[in-house]
Amino acid sequence: MALVLVREIVADQGLTLIAGQPGLDRKIISPEVHRPGLELAGFFEHFGYERIIVLGRTELAYLGEQTPETRKVRLRQLLFFNIPCIIVTDDLLVLDELIDLCNQKGIPILRTGQRAGEFIYQLSRYLHNRFAPRKSVHGVFVEVYGVGILIMGPSGVGKSECALELIKRGHRLVADDAVQLTKISDHKIVGSPDEMIRHHMEIRGLGIIDIQSLFGISATAEEKPVELVIQFEKWDDKKEYDRLGILQKTVKFLKVEVPITTIPVREGRNLAVVVETAAMNYYLKRMGITSAENFARQLQSKMLKSR
Repeated sequence: MALVLVREIVADQGLTLIAGQPGLDRKIISPEVHRPGLELAGFFEHFGYERIIVLGRTELAYLGEQTPETRKVRLRQLLFFNIPCIIVTDDLLVLDELIDLCNQKGIPILRTGQRAGEFIYQLSRYLHNRFAPRKSVHGVFVEVYGVGILIMGPSGVGKSECALELIKRGHRLVADDAVQLTKISDHKIVGSPDEMIRHHMEIRGLGIIDIQSLFGISATAEEKPVELVIQFEKWDDKKEYDRLGILQKTVKFLKVEVPITTIPVREGRNLAVVVETAAMNYYLKRMGITSAENFARQLQSKMLKSR
């Protein structure tokens, strides 16, 4: 799990520091964001103190209607817990009592000009992405006919050359060599490039090439869901390869299962065309059309009729 500090939120979300500067190095341990409605009314039984607190117009208006004594009690109760920070939305003025208490406890108060609902949605997406499980794998990740295909296999088997041919045919490169996988839900993984080699590929004999400079900005993509894995392996005459493709195998990344197809590689095979066909076949399967099963049914029917 990623380590997120309050100061990173300030920089990445464009927030203004109002108070509690010594707390900028506080750790954020939860991707959840909370608006303290019940807590400001005095109910703290299930208060998630590990979450970032957001105060919008409703919360500050409610506090403004309380007597100074009640308001002070509620704020002291809120700040009794070791919350990471408080963010005030809509460029609203911050109560002096809150500023004083946060300065005393070293809890940062931050402010944004965005509306509460819009900002919470944006911040939640940012935090869930930062806290999402990650893994780096060796391979080439391409988008073919809109399908995110992760090509894997031993070094020198032809992954990058195949991807280069796919790019020439109008498809897009997402990542080469080091593919960063991020789990964004129980059933979905997104692949993206390593920052150091974004938009670049290594081609033996040529070295490092810049795909955007050579083929244009439309030849690359920043990220894409991993929908299909194609495993390249050197052709083995002694091995029996799948001839029908009825059984769909899967591989697990970060506990998410992804369909995988093994493609044997030997001289003369047009791997780019094979990958394109795999992408189109994947689309057919998503639509409920399985070519192998249809063929098997037709063959079985013909055999029964011939008896």
